Amino acid sequence: MAVSKQKEDRRVRRTRRRLRDALIQLILEHGYEKITIQEITDAADLSRATFYLHYKTKDELLASSLEEMFDELVTSMESFLLKPDFDVDSEAPPSLAAFQHVAEYSELYKSLLGDRGVSSVIYRTIDYIARLLQRQFERTLGENQDNPNAIQYEIVAQSMAGSLFALVSWWLENDMPHSPLEMARMYHRMSTPVLRAAFGSEFKQAAQKNKK
Repeated sequence: MAVSKQKEDRRVRRTRRRLRDALIQLILEHGYEKITIQEITDAADLSRATFYLHYKTKDELLASSLEEMFDELVTSMESFLLKPDFDVDSEAPPSLAAFQHVAEYSELYKSLLGDRGVSSVIYRTIDYIARLLQRQFERTLGENQDNPNAIQYEIVAQSMAGSLFALVSWWLENDMPHSPLEMARMYHRMSTPVLRAAFGSEFKQAAQKNKK
């Protein structure tokens, strides 16, 4: 029974991957707004019925695809909390992977974040990144904040997610005038003081604990 469940899970992942790849390719060719579900299923060589087994709308497919792409990237940013004395000039910042990812899929993100971008998907993606960051704060600093002066995790996470998204949007709109490494270093310099101010001694204690 477990083997059968594993096979089913693999089939689900393969199907969703085909739909995601088809959607991304169509966005690059035609832009997001003009794409229909029929075109997505045709490109993926799947039926409309199969599409609706997994997603209700193309917005849901897009949001799910972006969430998958962000999962690993946000995890890499956890070291922001663990290395307050990070030497940004000699080491690769934790957010470098995020900017490298955006550079790799720059045409896709330009289409999604430009003047004709999909606002509902943009807001959903920012919220998703913020929720992932909040969970990392809870794992690293503890679920309960002992410092009464510390800013709530949720507020800090929303701020960091919003600033990252705004910085990426500016970078793309201006044809990426700086390298991913330069952007990551700038983002790190802006974010670290925010974490220090928001969490105070909790931020340093988490880093010291990580060194032991």
